[in-house]
Amino acid sequence: MGEFSMLPADVSDRWALTVEADLGGRANLQWLVSAQGAPLVLRRYPAEPLGDVAYELSVLRCLDALGWPVPVPVDDPLEADGHIWCLFTRLPGAPPTVTDLEAEQRARGRLLAKLHADTATLVDLGQRCGWRRAEAVVTDAELDSQLGEFQRLFPRQARVLQWHAHRARECFEELDLEDRQLIVLHGDFVARNLLYQDGKLTGIVDFEGTHLNHRASEFALAWQGKYDDVIRGYEEVRPLDELDGALLAPTLWSWILLGVANDIRRMTSGIIAPHGFDWQVGRLLRRSPLMGREAAPYPGE
Repeated sequence: MGEFSMLPADVSDRWALTVEADLGGRANLQWLVSAQGAPLVLRRYPAEPLGDVAYELSVLRCLDALGWPVPVPVDDPLEADGHIWCLFTRLPGAPPTVTDLEAEQRARGRLLAKLHADTATLVDLGQRCGWRRAEAVVTDAELDSQLGEFQRLFPRQARVLQWHAHRARECFEELDLEDRQLIVLHGDFVARNLLYQDGKLTGIVDFEGTHLNHRASEFALAWQGKYDDVIRGYEEVRPLDELDGALLAPTLWSWILLGVANDIRRMTSGIIAPHGFDWQVGRLLRRSPLMGREAAPYPGE
């Protein structure tokens, strides 16, 4: 069953679970489990504020009430073994087999637009604990400070990160965002997080990144500056306005830079080995016609 097939006693005692399969995960780990014959999914969150997890659960409950096929918690979260544990309903289906990439992207974009029509009604949930709007990431003085430290280690990569952070900040400053309506995002609307059975949508999963932000911020992962047909499909249902279009590039760059300052701090403290953020650099250098004036190549190359 894998390393985590033996659940902490507090978890086993609470739910009397049988572990069927270890699904792995990134920040959060998941298992297929059953309790009294009912198929369920167990998720283990890092030791983070319970309010962070509670926000995600509130979004799921709201979407379930609106008729969306999302996993819903079957009990309150449990704090045990230095983590937060939650038990969810298990949804049928599997991610789509993609044979026509353009058609998949357009269909996903249309579905996302429909989802946003409902998540836009959830703004009263406020902001998720520990999360920030896109512009706050690149206007954080700590990012500038840490990128200066990073330049001593990897000068070329640092210049790419610094240029895009600066340009994203300029873009945000040029836009009137004070009264801009925000929406609750899914946070990772990619094909692997959609489930289908017999051609019918049966699940939208992985809301670990759900939070309040600009609508364009959703495209940071759904589009990634590369999958333009996601946005084209979205616009078939909900056209983007001029401000949405202007936000596509800076919100993407902001997302790519998320967590960079903390990683640099850990490098310079010897907690992790130094690395050149090759993944981030590669994505920052991507350009799409949908970026408008920001589609011009990075001038440092």
